Formats: sequence, structure tokens, C-alpha cells
Amino acid sequence: MSDEWEVVSKQKKPRKPAGDKNKSVAGKAGMSKIEDAETMDQIRSLYANVKDNLLLDPSHGNKENKNSQNVANGKQHSTHQQERKRSPGRGQQQSKAKQKHEADKKQPFRPKHRDLEAALKAVIVSDLRAHLWAVNENFKQNHLMALKAITSFLNENLRVDVADPTFSNKSLSYPYDVLPQDLKELIDDTITNAGDQNVQYFYDLTLSNLTGDMNKNLPHLGHSVLLQAMAISNPQICVNNLARNAILRNSFQNRSNIGLSLLWALGQGGFHDPSVGLKVWQDIMVPVIELKTYSKYVYEYVHKILHQNPSAKLDISSSDFLTILSSLTTQNKSNRDLSVLLEDASKLLVERYVLSAPKTSSTFTTLFKNIQFIAKPELIYFGLILCLTEDPECWTAWRGLYKKNIQQTTDLLSFIESTSSKSASKLLGDRLFHQFLDDIQHINTELGESRKKIDGLKGSVAVLQQVQDKVASKKSKAAKSAKSSRTGATTVCCSFLLATFLLFGLTGGLIGFDTYRAGGKFENSHTGQLLKQAGLLPTVQDAWTCSLKYSARGFKWAEEHVPVYYEKTKTTVGPYVEFSIDFSKILWNGAKKGFGNVKLLVEQKTPVVVEFVEKYAPGLPKKIGDFACSTWTTVSTFTVNTYNQSCEFFKTKVFVGQLSPESLGKAFNSTQQAAAQYYSWFHEQVDFYAKAK
Repeated sequence: MSDEWEVVSKQKKPRKPAGDKNKSVAGKAGMSKIEDAETMDQIRSLYANVKDNLLLDPSHGNKENKNSQNVANGKQHSTHQQERKRSPGRGQQQSKAKQKHEADKKQPFRPKHRDLEAALKAVIVSDLRAHLWAVNENFKQNHLMALKAITSFLNENLRVDVADPTFSNKSLSYPYDVLPQDLKELIDDTITNAGDQNVQYFYDLTLSNLTGDMNKNLPHLGHSVLLQAMAISNPQICVNNLARNAILRNSFQNRSNIGLSLLWALGQGGFHDPSVGLKVWQDIMVPVIELKTYSKYVYEYVHKILHQNPSAKLDISSSDFLTILSSLTTQNKSNRDLSVLLEDASKLLVERYVLSAPKTSSTFTTLFKNIQFIAKPELIYFGLILCLTEDPECWTAWRGLYKKNIQQTTDLLSFIESTSSKSASKLLGDRLFHQFLDDIQHINTELGESRKKIDGLKGSVAVLQQVQDKVASKKSKAAKSAKSSRTGATTVCCSFLLATFLLFGLTGGLIGFDTYRAGGKFENSHTGQLLKQAGLLPTVQDAWTCSLKYSARGFKWAEEHVPVYYEKTKTTVGPYVEFSIDFSKILWNGAKKGFGNVKLLVEQKTPVVVEFVEKYAPGLPKKIGDFACSTWTTVSTFTVNTYNQSCEFFKTKVFVGQLSPESLGKAFNSTQQAAAQYYSWFHEQVDFYAKAK
């Protein structure tokens, strides 16, 4: 061990040459930075360049090449640094311009198409499949990356300027319905394989990306296509995050193109499920309905979703229905065309809601109790009438609600009496409605006899009387129209039969007269000569002979069998006929008894009535009696005189000469003999033709 002291310290590292440090700084400064890129397209181009370099040089290049390249870049950058030190603003401008020029130069050229349909037709689906294959290889079973890849691919390929973000002049499913079939199948399969949870997450993410890209003026139509496809696949995803989507709408509602695109995307599910569309309309669209740029689309949207798929049922609660109906009826209708759309949509909403109800009587009760909360009660009345025509149980529900809702019943009956709609007219002729009116009249009588004063009872009685009068008038008109229609049909049928018989009779008479002039031989008559020249005489004679032959056989069969069938029918129907006769006698006796009771009642009440009238109008009953007696005497005298004069007239003016009783008796005897001769000749002809073969 030495006694000398030694100094122990760390050895200083040799300093690097200043040139190397400057070179490294210069190399870093010469590299392109993301912050220097102005647009998202430049950022994509930078990543694309890195990817291309990696693909072209898997070993990441030679170190010597890298070093030489870094040295060159360092030298070049040092030169730029000196220039920037001299003029900093000019150097930055030149650097940015150069980077933008290089990015535009390296980015592949994508032509703009005239419209979206042309751009969709130009999409190469095989490239998209290859792109999806690469994504699936890198991200196994990651469906979100597959959906994101499709969206990015479509954004890059659908570079089209769209003036109308809602495609108002196109079909409701545009642009989904114009997608090429293979592209549509690829998108649908990807969405189906992703599952509901992933699709819901990606749907909300895509809504945010859509607004963000539109705000940065980047291609965004790929987002629209995917949003529409997902909404068609599962409309419910449009309403699962309405609160979040409302915040997103508030952020961009001052940018009308972004706001309309957002409303369009959220409303796509409503065209396939009207319940979803109504919820979106109420929570997302109604808050901006007063804004000029949104009102037209919002009005048209609710009208379209209610017209679309009329067979689809509404799955909304009664509170949601009343809220939506209130929104429809309380909007400012400054534009007449838009107000017509709202009125039509309101009526459609009520009709669809009533027809979709699982129990119509419950719907009737809900509507009846909320008449006063709707700005236009006529719509509720329309729904109530529809309920009454659909379900007979609604009459029982209305009868139970009457005593506590007399004024509402009065208003509804007044509406039924005054309106001319088809449903109300159908209701007036319903037997259940007539029975309900009778029940209400009975209840009104009971309430009127009670000592408690009931509001609206007098108005109910008056309106009830008006409705009953209208029902009676409708019944009489219906009876008259039915009678006239039956009479008209009978008249037409009788006229046709009469014309047919007259035609055949006239034709037969002319042919018979022509045959009589030819000496009784048909072939020598003008008709026979005409048929002979045409070569039809033998055929006509054969047809006539054949018709006579079969007619004679039919007559012989009827003469033989009809009496037998008549006896059987008489035996079968006889008891029923006797029962009908006895029943008619009972009715007649009852009518006579009723008439006698009425007569007795009149006799008993006549003195009371006469006394009452005499009390308030002295002398009036006597005047009425004298007038009735004089009128009856005049009518009786006139009738007797008319009968005597008619008898004298027929004796002296009518039944004389050829119309005398002697002449009429001779004519009757001659007619009887002629009829007997004709009957004998007819039987001979029938026997002859019945035996002919």
C-alpha cells in the first residue's frame, strides 16, 4: 500500500465535433413534420409515402445509403437554414409550398364525377375487396376496422359536389338504392357480420366524423352511404343515443349543410320504421323547426314517414303520441303548402295510432280524457269515431265515461252531427250508435230528475235531440233509396222481358202473316224464298222441327211429372203455410185489439183534451167539430153522387151496341169455342212431334 495520495475522478468524454451536432439538428429540421401539413390530404400522403418506402425496401435500406442521405439532407437543410436566418418568413413559405407541391404530386389523381350516381358506378369493388382483405389480415376479427376501411375507401372515391345534403329530389332510399349490387352486398355483409353492438358504436362515431369532415371541407359521402346502410339494416340504432345526437346537432345547427346532413342521417331509419322516425322527429327535428333553413325538410319528413309503409304499426306510448300530436298542431303555419302537409300528417298519425293499438277501447279512453289538451280537438274526435267503428267495446267505455264527461260527450256528438266525413256517416247508420243514444237519453232523464244541478246537461239533451233527428232522417232516406233501387231493378227487368216477348211476338206474327199470304206453305213465302236462295231453308226447317220435337217431349214430361212434384211440395210446405196463416191471424187479432185499445184511449182522453183546449181557446173545439162534420158530409155526398153518375154512364154510354151484355156474351162463347179448338189442335201437334224421331 503506497503512502502517496492519488486523485480519483471521472474521465470526461471527448466532445463531439460541432459539425456532427449541427448535422443531426439539420437532419431533424429537414424532415417533414405533421404540423407543417396544412390539410388532411397532405397528412395522408405523408403516411402513404412512409408505407410505400417500407413496401419497396423491406430491410429498411442500407445504413450507408441512409447515412449518405442524411448527410445530404443535412447539407441541404443547412443551406436552407442559412437562407431562413436571412429571411425567416420567406423560407417558411417556400418550405410549405414545396411540401404541398410534393404531396399533390405523390397523391394519385382522382377525377371528379358529374354526380353521385356516376361516382358510385365508377367504384371498383375488386379494389375494395382487396383493401378489406389486407385490413382483415392485419386486424383479425376487428369488424370496426373493416367498416372504417369501407368508409375511407368510399370517401376517397366519391369526390362529388352535392348541393342538396338531403337529396330531396331523389327517392327516399337514395343513394343506397343506386349502389352497384356487388358493392351493396359487400357493405350489407360487413354490417351484418359486425354485430349490433359494433354497428351502434360505429354509427355514433360516423355521425361525429361526418360533421367533422364536412366542417373541414373533406370528402364525406362515404360516411353518408354507411350511415344510411346501417340505418336500413337496424333502424333502432338511430334512437339509442338521442341525447348525444341532440348535443351534436346543437353544435352545428348554425351550419345548415352540416345540420341537414345530420338530420338526414338520423332520419333514415324512420322510412323503414315509422315509430323510430317519429321519435327522431320529436327529439331532434322539432327544436329546429322554426329555423328557416330546416323547416321545409322537417315538415316534409314527418309527412313522408307516415305515408311510407302504411301497413306498419306504430310502437309508441300514449304520452309520446300526445306529445307528437301536440307538436304537429301547435306549429306556426305561415306557409300554406307546409300547413297542408302538417294537417295531413296529423290525421295520418291519429289513424295509424288507432289502428295499431292492441286494445282499441283503451285507446278510446286515453283520447277521450285528453281532448282538451290538443289544440285541434277535431283530430281527437276523428280518432274517437275511428275507435267506435273499429271496436264495439268502445261503446261500453263511452257509456261508462259519460256521467263524468258530459261536456266532452256533447262536443263529440255535436261534431258527429255536423261533420260530413265517411266515418261519421257510417256511424250514424250503426245500430250500436242508436242504442247508445237511447241509453244516454235514459241517463239524462235520471240526471234531470235528481236535485243536484249538473253542468252541461241541458246542452247534452239539446244536442242529443239533434243527433236523433238526423239519424231518423238518414233512416228514412236510406229506406227510400233502397225502395227506389229495388223498384228500379224490377222495372228494368220487366222492361227487358216485355221487350223480348214483344220482339219474338212481332217476328213470329210477321212470319205467320207471310206464310198465310203464300197459302200456308212456309217455303213459298218471301221468308222461305230468301232462306232457300241463301241455302239455309233445309237447316231452318230441321231446326224448327227439332225445337218442336223437344218442346213437345218437354211438355209431355211436365204434364206427367209436375203434378207429382206439386203434391210432394204441397205435402212438405203445407204445415209451414198453415203456420203462416195462423200467425197472420194472430197478428191481425193483435192489431185489431191494439186499434180497439187506441180507440178506447182516444175516447177516454178526448174530454180531457177538449176541456184543456176549451180552457185556453174557448169555442175552438166546437168549431173544429162543426168543420169536421161538414167536411165529412161533403165528402160522403160527393162520393155517392160520383158512384151513381159512373154507373149511369156505363149503362147508357159504354155497355151498348157491340159492348152490350148480349154482344159480350156471344163474344165470350165464341172465344171459349176457339180456345177449345186450339187446345185440341195443340195436343194433336204435341202428340205428333213427341212421337217423331
